[in-house]
Amino acid sequence: MQSSVRERLARRIAGEIALSDHPGQTMRLWRERFRLPQIELADYLGISPSVISDYESGRRKSPGTSTIRRFVMALLALDERNGGQVIAAYVRLMDVSLVDLNIVLAMSDFHSSMTIREFCTRLKCNVLTCKELLEREIYGYTLVDVERAVRELSSEAFLKLFGATTERCLVFSKANTGRAPMIAIKSQEFKPTLVILHGVGTVDRLALDLSEQMRIPLAVSKIGSIDSLIKELRAITPS
Repeated sequence: MQSSVRERLARRIAGEIALSDHPGQTMRLWRERFRLPQIELADYLGISPSVISDYESGRRKSPGTSTIRRFVMALLALDERNGGQVIAAYVRLMDVSLVDLNIVLAMSDFHSSMTIREFCTRLKCNVLTCKELLEREIYGYTLVDVERAVRELSSEAFLKLFGATTERCLVFSKANTGRAPMIAIKSQEFKPTLVILHGVGTVDRLALDLSEQMRIPLAVSKIGSIDSLIKELRAITPS
């Protein structure tokens, strides 16, 4: 991982914590995004897990600059030690070329998690598969114009786009039958927690089968226009 990319992500995390009205909650959110238990993070930092718990719950006063820096560096170092999947996914999300091409139509990270059930309800979704997983949590979304992605991206960039996820929902507009995006996701090691299709008719049987195999709920949004979908996405604020 190039140092400039690593530093860019580090600045983003540190900035969100420092500027948050509830920095402890933001620390917890980032720890969960990196899939790190309190005990593993505490062991790396050489502190008690209760210290991290106190920060996250707000029992300890807001962290200073040095504490935030140590926390962020620990997240990145532990992820790299575990294979670097979360860092790699965020690097893809920060790829501005995809936004410039109007391939990524909307994207957001939540300040707190929300369940798949809550998110699907807001987007007026019919959940087709893996309904037993609706209490799983997501931490953001990315809305992708699949038709434009297929037309304008190289095969390498196309696959990179579908790997750009960290515990989030991928929403696909103009997804036709849903077959292409699900096949693309199947080829990626790092996968979304939820997939929502917009503007589809009949969902391809293979898309449904792949959803079940990968244990990723697949849903169809009944919101009419893409503009209405974007408006609803941008209005979502987890409680």
